[in-house]
Amino acid sequence: MPRTSAPRDAGRSNREEERRMAYGQEDPGTGEWRARYKRPDGTWGSKSGFPTEKAAKDWGLEQEALIRRNLWLDPRDGETRFEDFAEEWLEAVSPRLELNTVAKYRSFLDNQLHPQWRAWPLVAIFNGYVEIERWLSELHEDYAEPSVSSYFALFSTILNGAVRARMIPANPCNGVRVSSGEFDTERLVATPAQALRAAMRLYELGLGMSGFVLCLMDFYTGARWGELVGQQRHEYDAERRGIEIRSPLKEIGGKVYKGGRKSDDHHSDGRQRPPTRRGNSRPKKGRTKTPAGTRFVALPPGIAVLYEELMDKPPRSVRVVHAGGSSVAAVELPDPVLAAGVGRDRSG
Repeated sequence: MPRTSAPRDAGRSNREEERRMAYGQEDPGTGEWRARYKRPDGTWGSKSGFPTEKAAKDWGLEQEALIRRNLWLDPRDGETRFEDFAEEWLEAVSPRLELNTVAKYRSFLDNQLHPQWRAWPLVAIFNGYVEIERWLSELHEDYAEPSVSSYFALFSTILNGAVRARMIPANPCNGVRVSSGEFDTERLVATPAQALRAAMRLYELGLGMSGFVLCLMDFYTGARWGELVGQQRHEYDAERRGIEIRSPLKEIGGKVYKGGRKSDDHHSDGRQRPPTRRGNSRPKKGRTKTPAGTRFVALPPGIAVLYEELMDKPPRSVRVVHAGGSSVAAVELPDPVLAAGVGRDRSG
């Protein structure tokens, strides 16, 4: 009877089938075993340090099971440095953020986040709960609690992005207490008499009627500084005696922006040049922070009279000077009504 090769062929087939699955491989000279498993792209991944062949194989099979269930995270992605991912994340989200938000994030990364976490792999941060707590404690020694909360919020947001990018399994910031546990400082609110004295003080210091009206408007309307000093004549509603807040003035890096463009980017009569973005009559950058921030603000009758007196003065452009540290920057703001309040020194 002729000899058959079926058993030999079957054995070879079984070995090939086994090679298509995870297996353990002995590391020569170490006495340890290395797990080998198939990645989603067909390449082989590995991890060393297992005491037995079975332990290595079981770990590799577990990785392949996670891959089939779409739950696997590539360990190589977890080795990405925090700085590299944070910069990539900021570049991706910046086009849809306000300019001042981008500048704020840039400052937080350069001054608070990168000095601590720059070289850390994302997976090390994921496993570094104690180090995160220690970093927070150090921040509380140097900064006020609201500032610490802002720094930590950006840090957590970036790590949320790493979770969505499937680089780490979860955000290690979840559940971390940011506050120091101290009582909140009582917020003091000025009385009308105190607001009037402050307005008179600004008048006496040389800011004149503009400074006087700006202070009272700030007190009685609750509007922000940038929403008031950027007001121009065409934004005043004479019938309803109030102002339309749509494009607040924003100061970024020593430059003043209004309506998404530098404040000197206007026609000579003070009107903004039309937006260049296709299909959008309202520039995204420079608008109010939320839809609710775009609003009409009625002025008290007495303040409306003073504001209209300022409007009766001849239109002019004001040179806005910003002093910050050792640098001084200046831009032109066409025809602001509250001219005196723009040029204040905010160097702090």
